Amino acid sequence: MSSRALIVILALLAQDAMARQTVSSLKPLLVEALRKGSAEGLLANPDAKAFSQTFGSTAPILIDVVRIGSHQEAGCGRLRVTTSQAGVVERDQKGHALPAKDQRMVYQVNFCGSGRFPIGEEGR
Repeated sequence: MSSRALIVILALLAQDAMARQTVSSLKPLLVEALRKGSAEGLLANPDAKAFSQTFGSTAPILIDVVRIGSHQEAGCGRLRVTTSQAGVVERDQKGHALPAKDQRMVYQVNFCGSGRFPIGEEGR
């Protein structure tokens, strides 16, 4: 990827990041997604700084949470969480930098609006 294309992609991601709420933890996004169906945020805490330094990317860490199901317990639901960052530089076995690329991690979790994880039943 050319450096010009990377600059354009980073600029578009920065514009998207400005429209997101800045959070220091995942919890407010989980609660909002339970109430509204989805939530978007930009992670800004010491862990985010450490990830950025480790992976050589100055791009923001973006988090998207979507309610994908219900739960037997009232006020709880099944959520899909996607965390992404552009321009991540990984290293090979010899420690050499590989070409920068966008990375994302997707997982699901049961969560309650009270801030706890429900016990028992799988999400539906």
